[in-house]
Amino acid sequence: MIVYNTTFMVMDSVKDSFLSWVRTVYVPHATQSRKLVAPMLTRIIGSAEDGAESYAVQFRAHSEESLQEWKQEIGNALINDMTRRFGQQVVGFSTMMDKLEL
Repeated sequence: MIVYNTTFMVMDSVKDSFLSWVRTVYVPHATQSRKLVAPMLTRIIGSAEDGAESYAVQFRAHSEESLQEWKQEIGNALINDMTRRFGQQVVGFSTMMDKLEL
């Protein structure tokens, strides 16, 4: 199981519209193909600084291959939409993690 995490730094001026976009556009489109499942949205505690706050969106994918397919088919278009809507007021980075048993 792959955990796919994207952390976004969001300027306060677009925080409400960004969170709305994540809930109404990003997550529904990201999970539509069922290649990503179990979405979770979190606010990163203690991340507020200079008029910005950080949020993370996590999904689970069955394999690296299905995640790569998702990125090509859906993910890149969603990031382009985010950039078009918010410009440099929202920036992010993604991390792929392999879930291990404890």
